[in-house]
Amino acid sequence: MATKYSKIEEEVIFLRAITDLIDSMVNHAVLQVVGASPDANILFHTSTDQRLFNILLVDLLSTSDKRLVGRRVPYLAALTEICNEPSFDVRGSVEGLRVATASFVDWLAFEPTVEAWLPSIDREVELTMPRSTFLRICGNLSKHSILRQSRPAEEVQLLLEKSGVSLTLDEAVLALEDFYQRFHTDILNYHASAIAEMLTQIQWGVYYYLLPEYERSYVFECGEFAKYRFTYPEGVEQSLAKSLYWDLMNDVRRKPIMNRFVVTKHLKSRY
Repeated sequence: MATKYSKIEEEVIFLRAITDLIDSMVNHAVLQVVGASPDANILFHTSTDQRLFNILLVDLLSTSDKRLVGRRVPYLAALTEICNEPSFDVRGSVEGLRVATASFVDWLAFEPTVEAWLPSIDREVELTMPRSTFLRICGNLSKHSILRQSRPAEEVQLLLEKSGVSLTLDEAVLALEDFYQRFHTDILNYHASAIAEMLTQIQWGVYYYLLPEYERSYVFECGEFAKYRFTYPEGVEQSLAKSLYWDLMNDVRRKPIMNRFVVTKHLKSRY
């Protein structure tokens, strides 16, 4: 049976899970920011880094494990709940996080129509889907071998049916490479700069949201060996929540990995 967490403990757990994922995706080992705001863009160091970015993004778009937190909820839905009913808000400190979260959620929900050439079936099609859908499909394709691709194949099969193209499941599996080439290699590469910008805004939103709590809880202790500790807020009592609260406060102490940047408008106008 899952541990029963208080509202503030659940918030701590989700914030730490989300910020840890973003740190793994948007950092100097995976990508570099090229140019200056408001005309910057990002470049992955290798194609493998782009695959990792997509795989971790799928995790961010996934749902929590009910056995650990007591309910299944998408991470971004949990983050939206936190923004609407924050436990650590001081004089509107959550506002930046609220704006950054809503912007990313709205961006993911947008449904562009994309032309795609699929050589395996010798067809050019127009596919309409939420951005979150092709990001999830491509992330799963990045992660799994061909024998673990029945679910992505079924999703692509359904998308093609909506475009008037009927395929067997085997034919849909063959079309996955074409889909991946178009939506991961091409379109994700185009969107990656805007995604990285939005994720960085979320990180800084969390930082400014929690900064008053960090200032309240931080205690410096003098002695032979200087050290510090954090004073837990009321309601944070379970061991996991305490550990993740400590991690969150240390994240605030070091500040986000990436400085904020603004991506060129030319990488925000398509798809």
